[in-house]
Amino acid sequence: MNSKIVIGKPELLKRINRNSIIKLIFKQGNISRSEIAKITKLTLPSVMRIVDGLTEEGLVIDVGKGDSSGGRKPNLICLNRDHLYILGVEIAINTLVVLTDLSGCTIERWESPQMAYDTPTKMLEEINSVITKLIQKYNIPRDKIAGIGIGTPGTNFKHHKSKSYAILKGWESIDVKAWFKDKFDCPVYIDNVARTRTLSELWFGRGREVKHFIYVFVDQGVGCGIVSNSAIYEGANGVAGEFGHSVIEYHGRECYCGNRGCIEMYVSAGAIISEISETLKLNPNKKMTFREVMAYENEDEANAILIKSAKVLSVGIANLINIFNPQMVVIGGIVPINSKVFTNVLFHEVNQSIFSNAAVETEIVLSEIEMSASGLGSVALVVNETFKSVVVAEQG
Repeated sequence: MNSKIVIGKPELLKRINRNSIIKLIFKQGNISRSEIAKITKLTLPSVMRIVDGLTEEGLVIDVGKGDSSGGRKPNLICLNRDHLYILGVEIAINTLVVLTDLSGCTIERWESPQMAYDTPTKMLEEINSVITKLIQKYNIPRDKIAGIGIGTPGTNFKHHKSKSYAILKGWESIDVKAWFKDKFDCPVYIDNVARTRTLSELWFGRGREVKHFIYVFVDQGVGCGIVSNSAIYEGANGVAGEFGHSVIEYHGRECYCGNRGCIEMYVSAGAIISEISETLKLNPNKKMTFREVMAYENEDEANAILIKSAKVLSVGIANLINIFNPQMVVIGGIVPINSKVFTNVLFHEVNQSIFSNAAVETEIVLSEIEMSASGLGSVALVVNETFKSVVVAEQG
């Protein structure tokens, strides 16, 4: 007999309320029990019981008295950041591995700019080595690892076999989660890097200010994360947000997916590197990085290429705004973060293609998290999975 636990309604509500309180403590920092009750609209006795349980588990600690607005000074609590550790991996133009405490505070960070040109297997072996060394260096026991979060270029996507080279080649068929689960005895969470970056905005960045936003990622590939009511929209099969493969030019440039005219073929780092290198006749024997190519961004021909790419992306983003009506669009990835020409044109052009007068007020901002190069996307993936609402088990 299969013995799955069936959670009854009272227990389910308790777990949902517990996770809601954890999320609030995480996002607010130091907070009082009465403030939690006020924000969550739970009764104070219920909040106190849940917080007492979290304190016994070691997830929450008391931090002393807070400021008073007239009555007694409230007792403040916060997340116990040393209770668990998180390992985050992000595979994009630059590959990152970061070790953080439970609050997302970085303990150590490793970056390899050349990894984007290696084969998937070679990249994964290097990442595995770095994670192993970090665990050994800080002597972290298995039960203290909340999980390993990995933002990848994606899996199970179309890759036209006639394309001999594409920056994502090889990733379409590799099972990254299975690869890492064979190496580490802890939870492993995988998602495409556009969505892990979206989660970083939701937990650590601008997503704490608004309930409806879209994160647009312009890097090795192009994608987006769609957030509605503070939750990521995944679609029927979990693949919503493949913005880079929206066709922007009918019968346009051939894409590795087999279609033509995809946005990614005009605005991704690889597309811009290729076009500028060819136009300026840069060293054909050297694989230029995006930052190296940006040394030429103020030359007339390179400038024109960046302006054209930004205008293409602006139309795509305007389409997203027209369809989803977000409060905010957050722009991230190596292209907008490193090219002022691209970003300035993009911000100026977006509003030209928006249909509704009200939607013109949608705020367009650069990701502040990425400006700090913190690499918190895959860390946010672990946080999100650790503190997400429970799902009721079914009898089997």
